[in-house]
Amino acid sequence: MFIIGKVYKRRDLHQKYGGQAQGGISTPRDWPFIFIFTGEAGEQYGYRDGWNEDGVFLYTGEGQVGDMKFERGNRAIRDHIEDGKDLYLFKYVKQGHVRYEGQLMCQEHQVGEGPDKENNQRKIIVFELVPVGLYEDYSLNENITINTEIETYSTDDLRRLAKADATNLPQTTTRYVNIFYRSQAIKEYVKRRAGGVCEACEAEAPFFNQQREPYIEIHHLRRLSDGGPDDPEWVAGVCPNCHKKAHYGMDRVEFNKTLTQIVQRKEEVYS
Repeated sequence: MFIIGKVYKRRDLHQKYGGQAQGGISTPRDWPFIFIFTGEAGEQYGYRDGWNEDGVFLYTGEGQVGDMKFERGNRAIRDHIEDGKDLYLFKYVKQGHVRYEGQLMCQEHQVGEGPDKENNQRKIIVFELVPVGLYEDYSLNENITINTEIETYSTDDLRRLAKADATNLPQTTTRYVNIFYRSQAIKEYVKRRAGGVCEACEAEAPFFNQQREPYIEIHHLRRLSDGGPDDPEWVAGVCPNCHKKAHYGMDRVEFNKTLTQIVQRKEEVYS
């Protein structure tokens, strides 16, 4: 939808998608994403955003005076995964113009102390935002061993690993690695649950892949990005045709609602 590094007029973004035209957090009502804006101008209000040494973007919540609270935009960022919303980061390059930095997901938040617009001390919310796909960089690190035989796990073991909570681990690198394990377990588990049959249209997989397995694609029912802290009850195994329909079909909203019901009925049996 957006090109990393490309500069957009913020006014044009809101004319096309809606959302609040002022402030750092914009929540378009009719679209499954949230715009977050950052820039040096925010420092006058106590906002100091930026990347830390672990590759995590620290983003200060909204609220210029008094304690920050989990309301409006702050709540939207905190709950974006549960709400099925993606986070898109833009950075100001000049007045009214923002550069698209990429898609992130909120893995954690902290509440600290800092000055407000009137230089009074108050509680400040700082979100830890991780670029989507960053965990894959860690999986390629030669110092980290990733189990490449996860397909040999039993279905019960895969489901336990897929349902595990990998979002509250103490070290950032460890968190990424565990998210990678969990993501792989979810994909393998959902494929087994589908059993070579599309969970949407119930047609057999259209062909076999190079591993001689029925080709089934993974569809996130709440737009949770691959590798994110998702859950198998919100992930479906579908044929390529139904996968396209789920994203681009005229009836995609109702289609996804029906598919969600199918998947959750299956998960009730497995739980």
